[in-house]
Amino acid sequence: MRRIQTLEFKLSLLMLIIISFIIPASISENEIFTEYKFGFPFKYLSICQEDRVDYKLWGNLFGGNEGVDLNILVFFVNVFIIYALLVLIKKIYMKVNEK
Repeated sequence: MRRIQTLEFKLSLLMLIIISFIIPASISENEIFTEYKFGFPFKYLSICQEDRVDYKLWGNLFGGNEGVDLNILVFFVNVFIIYALLVLIKKIYMKVNEK
């Protein structure tokens, strides 16, 4: 079994967290609360609030909320997808520069 390349793995974790702060949330509302879903390519973080606040992650995390749901499985699926893309880009880059 091949060892996980730590630089690419750390970079994929960092990219996933930064992307969550940059890309706006998808918002769903009902009579009781508003739910903000964050993450890319799949939504892994849900924040529920009574009042509609902001579509960015920073304001929702620290502006007071009713609940936070972190889906760990989807989080690691996102990390794996970004990791696989980084390794693929690295392989292509190494092959192009080899010639």
